Formats: sequence, structure tokens, C-alpha cells
Amino acid sequence: MSKTVKATKTTEAAATPTAPKRNAAQTIAALENAFMSQNQQIQMLADELNRVRNIITSLNKRVNASIQAAEEGSLNGDSVNKIILNENMKELEGKVTFLVEQGVLTKNDDKEISEQTFVVGREIDAEGNVVNPRVQFAVGSIEKTIQEKLLSKKIGAMIQFGDTDPKLEITEVYEINQPAVKKDYEAQPVVQ
Repeated sequence: MSKTVKATKTTEAAATPTAPKRNAAQTIAALENAFMSQNQQIQMLADELNRVRNIITSLNKRVNASIQAAEEGSLNGDSVNKIILNENMKELEGKVTFLVEQGVLTKNDDKEISEQTFVVGREIDAEGNVVNPRVQFAVGSIEKTIQEKLLSKKIGAMIQFGDTDPKLEITEVYEINQPAVKKDYEAQPVVQ
């Protein structure tokens, strides 16, 4: 009877699959894959939180504009949108002012547009109506095909990127200043 019990245990052990042993490289690869998966999930969550933050910011602007329009006695869609547009323009102007104060941008109305310029403009439709009163961007950060249409232009230039697109009128040009690199290491004595 003891031979039968031993045989059964041996058969059960052979039937139960065991996980193959990993070497160090396989273990590290598995950990890297798990980390990358977690990192992707965290990035997706961060993107979603950023989207929610933008929605809340937009709703906050709309509520504040509605309150302001109501206080002025003209609460309607057009007055609210006009207040929001004005606030957005102030915010964009504030960002440029901050960059100028920090020394990142220098206004230069005589400069031709290059890849190292920051441009402010407004979009105008075929009838001459202002569609978007403020557009601003670093030229080096946009598509090459659009960059090519902007290069060498100056303030006052009207540029149309596509047949049905509104024209962009250049209203301000700023030079993007390169950060000064401290070369303190050159003044240090060489230690031997």
C-alpha cells in the first residue's frame, strides 16, 4: 500500500507544471515592462487630469464672465463670449509681458521673422473681419511648411496659409533670447 501512495504523489508532482525559472536579464526585462506599463497608465491619468483641469478653468471663466455680464446688466451669450475673449487676450498678453520681463523675449519691430522669433498676430477673414484677435507662437515650434511662409516677413505682413484659411496679420515680433551660458569652469584652476 505504501508503494501505491508514493506512486500517486510522484504522478501528481509530475502533472503540476512549475513556472520556468528566469535568469537575471529576463527578470530585469519583466520589471522594465511592468514599470513601462505603470508609467503609461500614470501618463494617461495625468493627461486626463490635465483635460479636466482645462475644462474646469473654462467653466470658471464662463461663470465669472456671466457674473460680470449680469452685473453690467447685459447677460446674454454675446456679452459673455466678449468678456471671455477679452480675458483670454489679457492672459496671452500677460504671458508675453512675463517672458519679456524674464529676458526670454525682446521686442524688435524691425526684425524679419526667423526660426528664432516669437510672433503675435491676428486672423482676418476674406471680408476683412477679425476672426481671432490674438494668435501668438514661437516660429521654430510650428510646421516647416508654415514656417516657410512666415520667414523674412515683418510687422504688417498678411500671410494666408491655405486657400480657405483666414489671413494672419503680423502685429508684433520678438527675438527669442538664448540663455547665457556661465563658463565658470574656465576660471577654475585645474586640479591634478
